[in-house]
Amino acid sequence: MLRCIPLSACLLALFAASPAFAASTFQNTCSEIQFAYSGNEATVKAVCLRANGTANPSTLTLQGISNQNGTLTQGSGPSTFQQSCGNIQISVAGPSSVNLTALCRTSSGSSKAASLPLNINNNNGNLQ
Repeated sequence: MLRCIPLSACLLALFAASPAFAASTFQNTCSEIQFAYSGNEATVKAVCLRANGTANPSTLTLQGISNQNGTLTQGSGPSTFQQSCGNIQISVAGPSSVNLTALCRTSSGSSKAASLPLNINNNNGNLQ
């Protein structure tokens, strides 16, 4: 039987090993979270705390996100959603939930609200 001390270390190991709990946690140690452009690339920017408590500005390029008839989908390659979506925002919905939200064009030319959960973490002051 595995013995863990302290209990918080056991719980952290349990949650980290469970795919159901794979969620964004950077919002707990980062501030000034926002969507931004870096050239033509879609990014998330934030100021994140390092392990030593100092602040570090960090940027993460969003990869593989596209607009499929008004729905944000995750795939591979460079993100293209920003070419057909507007009002793009990063929405923090709690201690383990962050969403990319936008108004995205459909094939009929109308717009619809779209949302995609993001899985981003703070690794010693750097978004990953």
